[in-house]
Amino acid sequence: MDYDLTRIDYALCGITYPDALKILPVSEQKSQQKFVIGDKNGILQCMSIKDEEPVIHFKTLPGKSITSVQLASSSGNNVDKIFAASGNEVKGYTRKGKVFLSIETSVAETITSMCVFGSDLVLCSGRTVTFYRELQEVYCYLCDDRVLDAVAFATPNNNRVRLLVLIANKEAVIIENGSLYKRTYIAAGPTRITVPSCLHSTEVCAFYGGADGSIGLIFYEDPDLLNKCLVEGCGLGSVMCVGWFYTGAGTHLAVGRHDGSIQLYQINTDNLKEKPRLKFTYFSGEPVTSVYGGCIGTDEPELLVATFSGRIFGLRPRRLVSGNVPISNIKNGDAFVLRRSKLETEIARLEKQTASERDKYQRNTRSIFPGISAPPLLDIQFELSGATSNGWQEVKIICAVSLDMLFIYCQNKLEIQTDSAAVLSLCSAQDTEDTELLATIRCQAGTRRLWLRMRTLSLSETKLEGTRVFIYVLPAGAPRVARIIKLHLPTLPHYSKYESLEVENQNSSWCEVRVSGGFSVAEMTAWLAEAIPGELPRPASNVALARSHTILGTLLICRYQQIWSHIWQMVEPLIPGSPAIPGSGSGYGNGGARGVKNLRKRFRCQTRRLDLATYNARTLRTDEKVSRAGSSEQVALEYHRFI
Repeated sequence: MDYDLTRIDYALCGITYPDALKILPVSEQKSQQKFVIGDKNGILQCMSIKDEEPVIHFKTLPGKSITSVQLASSSGNNVDKIFAASGNEVKGYTRKGKVFLSIETSVAETITSMCVFGSDLVLCSGRTVTFYRELQEVYCYLCDDRVLDAVAFATPNNNRVRLLVLIANKEAVIIENGSLYKRTYIAAGPTRITVPSCLHSTEVCAFYGGADGSIGLIFYEDPDLLNKCLVEGCGLGSVMCVGWFYTGAGTHLAVGRHDGSIQLYQINTDNLKEKPRLKFTYFSGEPVTSVYGGCIGTDEPELLVATFSGRIFGLRPRRLVSGNVPISNIKNGDAFVLRRSKLETEIARLEKQTASERDKYQRNTRSIFPGISAPPLLDIQFELSGATSNGWQEVKIICAVSLDMLFIYCQNKLEIQTDSAAVLSLCSAQDTEDTELLATIRCQAGTRRLWLRMRTLSLSETKLEGTRVFIYVLPAGAPRVARIIKLHLPTLPHYSKYESLEVENQNSSWCEVRVSGGFSVAEMTAWLAEAIPGELPRPASNVALARSHTILGTLLICRYQQIWSHIWQMVEPLIPGSPAIPGSGSGYGNGGARGVKNLRKRFRCQTRRLDLATYNARTLRTDEKVSRAGSSEQVALEYHRFI
């Protein structure tokens, strides 16, 4: 690591989402650049830095949460235009804050990512990618899973645009003219993508950051879309944002992570497939949502960073920070006095505002008019990962304010671990046979990010449902209101690694279970959600997914679809020697809701047995059929298990 950068705080805004900060291009009059940021309160601000103090050029009124901010692509004519997405709306602003564009799109879900390419607009929301040209919708492509990010490229010899899209099922696809053109599977699970400026606009190549912390390259070499891992994760946090940092030493890839770390990697622009060299690392203490390089506070480039809680700070060379320069070397000695006066004025204003809000709240509680006193909801984000090689499931909790205590309750026995920033205490049960768990976690001062590891202790009996865990989060400051987090630990937590459906073509022995029932695809999806971790594909006419075991490496492939049938019967048990469905008499389903319930119970039981038992290399196949009166739709499930 060659660079010596130090932090200097600039401003504080509301909760920020990934990729909600952008640096405007350099103007002709000044070498220092402005930047724009949007927050959860719906406020879009354009600022610049003068004497290490923020100067606001324009600021919008509060509204819907701003989830994405983009600038027009360099290949277009509107390089100074700002585009902000909130809900299903997109607005365009000039440098001076004038609204020149406002469009309410047809997307049904919140826009999570956006790309502007000349006069074309690409919107990502839920599982859809919507393409607009000249403010007219051209096509809408439905992906297999949730869309994470997208970038656009020109197509040689025509005016079409190719979209490189990242999907939550660990796939990267190329969409051209509303159709799937190419696809590739990336085991790292890419979350963010960025395009080097040194490339030609028609060359499909981009860097990605993965959920496991790795960094890689996606590139198209006719006729295949390929990927290459350049930097292994090695225990680093998942990548939340990527950006570029240009200096006299070369081009650098800036990476912001969920664990609060920031890295600078030097890229060889002549050979992008070469492994990047790590030049700088910094730890901010909370998740980083945006990181970009530019000339912000001085005429020399620095890193501009935004965090989850809304802190905006720069990482500039230590020699350029005023606090490290002796006062005798500063021409204007009154700069420190002026800055202190500004800080004192700001503190007095905040104290007055706090006292005013407190008095207003107390007056409302004593008012004779009926009303509801609603304390503010804590801004908390949490993420539960699947079981790793050691069997632990990890939950990451992020809060905008400092945490004081956490209370954990579960009706089943759990084993819990936490990081060194907290003290874990387990409350012993009054009854020796009681399986309930109650634990308390006391955090250190200033803790905003916390991780917990938990795993189920009892594996002796088959569980029909996953384990429910309730976490009550209590902040350190006022008001002392708790936020509850509900977690679900699935029955088969080790099947957390996504795989391509091509693994089904392997020449191996399989255990196969076919189940037919008078229930819908949505019910089948909810059923599988109790068994395997992660996000499942949304209910559709045909659903398929593949997972692998993190320890054994075995495969699990599920296919289910809507079919038509009316008469079902039980042929034989799923596993030799296992009992028939409870309540079914001689092995035949008794029909109605009871038969469906028994079938679901039976399949869960056999799923666990397939997971824990060892069989010879052979294929087991069973067709179970249960009828429900008055039902005209059925679901067929194929459960493949690789031994």
